[in-house]
Amino acid sequence: MQLELDASRGYAAIPDVIHRIKMSDGAYRLLIILCAHAKNSTGLCDPSHAYLADLMGKSKASITNHLNELRRLGLVETTSKIGRAGGNGGLHILVTFWKAWRQSVREAGEARRKAKSEPRRVQQGECLGVQQSERVSKKHTINHTPPTPPTPEATEAAGPKPLPQVEVVVNRMIEEWSDAIGRGNAYGSWAHRPAPSLVSATQRLLQEHRLPSTDTSTITPAIQGKLQSIWQSLGVTVAPEELAAQAQSVVKSTPDPLPLLTHLARSIQAAWPKHHRRAPPLPQFMTYLNKAREKAGTSLGTKLRKLASDLGRYHTTFGQEPVTT
Repeated sequence: MQLELDASRGYAAIPDVIHRIKMSDGAYRLLIILCAHAKNSTGLCDPSHAYLADLMGKSKASITNHLNELRRLGLVETTSKIGRAGGNGGLHILVTFWKAWRQSVREAGEARRKAKSEPRRVQQGECLGVQQSERVSKKHTINHTPPTPPTPEATEAAGPKPLPQVEVVVNRMIEEWSDAIGRGNAYGSWAHRPAPSLVSATQRLLQEHRLPSTDTSTITPAIQGKLQSIWQSLGVTVAPEELAAQAQSVVKSTPDPLPLLTHLARSIQAAWPKHHRRAPPLPQFMTYLNKAREKAGTSLGTKLRKLASDLGRYHTTFGQEPVTT
């Protein structure tokens, strides 16, 4: 078979960690295609099921199954598009790691180009030099001032960090537990008994990573303080009872509410009319909160809580002592 190799028609370079994730061949091939179509700046693409089915030589039902598998692994997220007549217009598909991965590739390329353009630096052992922060200044004094750490704003502007390895492992564990429990089984029923290696690996993971606190007496005041800061930055006055109702809505919206606040702040600041000085009614606040939840996705803390629940279900069913995490 003679291949027509033309880089101008596109290609996809994906992170090495993806090759190590357990998934079906069809899901892996679909992920490669989605990466090739995803925008580097957002990770979004919207190829139709018919297009993907034709490209892969599969049925639309197979494409749906592969997408569901990638969703369960946390590698893609999907949102429905509204058609011209108001009906279903297909899917927006987000490759969750793609934006961060492309940012990492750009930074690595810039670092290589910079290293090539700079003169060769003296290697350790060739001379007894001084550290950069202790170079002699023009006044012949030693500057012992440590480097200034980057501000949170600068860190945020640098772009999101790549998907951590631990989250990939957590996604794989959730999928394996889901396979063992089965779809729609009542509590205590199992499709098959989980492998001992999965049980022990889940125990170790939960011991190494602390679950998010469920103590609302400490979480709620922190959320209220953050919400107060958001409204103050917009010049909006919020009554204490309104602030309490907003904080309670955030707490109820997710098992791990604190990471959601950054996305909530962006959601509010992007849509808030500058001339408004009164707090929004609760239904309008819920609109901002729901948009923030869509952007945030499922937090690592929530996924860890799901694993703890599955492990507790295992111990209850098979008569072992529950593990304290």
